[in-house]
Amino acid sequence: MAYGALCFVIHREAASPEEARGLQSPTAAWKGMGPSGYHRPPSLAVISCTGYLVLLLGVILMTAEGFPHGSKECHVERCTNEYEKHRSQQDLSGQWPLDSQAVCTALRTYRHCINKTVGCHGNIMYYSLRNYVRQEMDINNCTANGQTVEPSTNSHPHKPHPHMVPAHCLYQGKKIYRHCGLFGDPHLRTFYDEFQTCKVKGAWPLVNNEHLTVQVTNDAVHGNTDATATSKLTVIVKGNTCTSLDFQTYQAQTNSLPGTFDDGRTTVGPYHSLELVEVDPGRHVEIHIRYIHTVVVVRQIGRYFTFSVRMPEELVNQSSASQDLQLCVRGCPQSEIINYQEYLAIRKHAPSAQVSPSMHTSGESRPAMARSHAEKICRDANLTDFYFDSCVFDLMATGDQNFTLSAMSSLMDVLKLHPSAARTMNNRTDLVKYDERYSRNCGASFSFLQKRSEYRILHLFVMLVLVIATCSR
Repeated sequence: MAYGALCFVIHREAASPEEARGLQSPTAAWKGMGPSGYHRPPSLAVISCTGYLVLLLGVILMTAEGFPHGSKECHVERCTNEYEKHRSQQDLSGQWPLDSQAVCTALRTYRHCINKTVGCHGNIMYYSLRNYVRQEMDINNCTANGQTVEPSTNSHPHKPHPHMVPAHCLYQGKKIYRHCGLFGDPHLRTFYDEFQTCKVKGAWPLVNNEHLTVQVTNDAVHGNTDATATSKLTVIVKGNTCTSLDFQTYQAQTNSLPGTFDDGRTTVGPYHSLELVEVDPGRHVEIHIRYIHTVVVVRQIGRYFTFSVRMPEELVNQSSASQDLQLCVRGCPQSEIINYQEYLAIRKHAPSAQVSPSMHTSGESRPAMARSHAEKICRDANLTDFYFDSCVFDLMATGDQNFTLSAMSSLMDVLKLHPSAARTMNNRTDLVKYDERYSRNCGASFSFLQKRSEYRILHLFVMLVLVIATCSR
């Protein structure tokens, strides 16, 4: 740089008087400032010999004090490249006379870039460029504070490139998915599209495989000791090289749906392979596990939570090979399943009848809401099939219309995460088939009992005839 500066001094001293007075042709090209080209723009005043002697003396002194000639970490030349790109974008080279404001903006940008460059302690080029730009600003009466052009808007080649995601952090399997959901009091749709209503009070695992564990805790519905709903949900993403070797935990519990993982982060890993998205603060969050193409959706509605997950079929089938209890894979244990279809039918035909423990819980004499009213609410909410049944069930069991919103949200999630499910839906909005089934079963039972009574009377009549015959002998 010292030699370049000296050559620049000689070049300028050799300029003709006409050029010094600014009479250079308007078509003359400005090659830029700094080491890339040492031709001055025609509007800039000629630097005095004294100025160049000061610059050269500074270089000599720095060299005498033992400064090294450069540092591998100092990339000050990029400032010149950025400056030249800015100059060409602003089309300064073809203007005559040059706009002093544009010149000062360019010089301030150059100076700002040099000052931000790190690792240049003792680099001769760095100090030379810095002194040179400072003198040019003084000559052109440029203030230190003023407009600049940020490198991000004029120099794309120097923007950091995003990390390329390695193959093992991208899901390579088939893009065929399964869905599981849990909502309401509580109702379960398994990965294999089985529909169940369960008691499952307490803590239960929904998913548990080598990548992910999801556990829910179901407690008695507030103000109702018979119904249960999800009051706590825990998602654990197991350690791996794509995110973190430590487990990442997310916990939601009554009146708390955090917008971060437990450690305060929303993204984990250099490739954002694990990300928590707060879709609707306090109501709806999504956890995206990109290296297994899995999405977990958690919503809070009222005091309780709904859960949905979309996972590749290959991973679901691998989970099926495990003997671990997973409600999403194997469904609820038989002892925990409620016959909700029979419950709904009995409630129409005998609304004041006691409920069998095998269907719900004993001790409840009347529903919290009439079935006909519950049906109307759920029909008006555009719920169909299992989601319609669940809505009616929950309203009759609790009277809490938040459970209608819970069924609606779960239906929206399944249509979003598992669109093919829509093709299997019948769009049913009534309970007629359950009523007919119940009536048929009751009719068959009555016919059987009626025949049993007739046989019993005949048997008694025969016995009576035998007794009379015996006594008359």
